[in-house]
Amino acid sequence: MDSATILVLFLCAGVVALLMWFEMNSRRNEASKTAQSVGAETLKKKSQTAVEPKCDKRKAA
Repeated sequence: MDSATILVLFLCAGVVALLMWFEMNSRRNEASKTAQSVGAETLKKKSQTAVEPKCDKRKAA
């Protein structure tokens, strides 16, 4: 093999690896954003249910 061919193959492999890293990082960030938004909604729901009974008890008493 010619040295130029080896260099081109090496550079192509590096570009492919970089593109794969970008894609995996993008998917990881998207999944973490989704998990954070679901977690925030769950916390809001839990805090709302925790507040509602206290208000009901005060009104009933």
